[in-house]
Amino acid sequence: MGIPLQHIWTIVWAVAGFVALVAGVMWGVRNGVQYALTFTALKALPVLILGGFESIAGAIIGGLIIGASEKVAEVYLGPFVGGGIESWFAYVVALLFLLVRPEGLFGEKHIDRV
Repeated sequence: MGIPLQHIWTIVWAVAGFVALVAGVMWGVRNGVQYALTFTALKALPVLILGGFESIAGAIIGGLIIGASEKVAEVYLGPFVGGGIESWFAYVVALLFLLVRPEGLFGEKHIDRV
């Protein structure tokens, strides 16, 4: 008895995928689909890694951290590396963050017991 957790997760992911599909179609119709749109979508991965995949608040905080760190790095580190640091710095931050806290800021730590 009880709630079938796998069934609920399937429904949640299906609804989330459908909402993302509708949002993407609406964004594409309003602004036009261009190749540069992929860069916006690819910026979401470091944000989700930083905030944690299970947390909406983590995604918001992760976005703020990634955005601020990109701009600060462009101003202070950009002259030393020749500029253009904004395009790849978010991935470096996410990689360093994965080494320290792989579940993200607000992600749940999974403990497997044997």
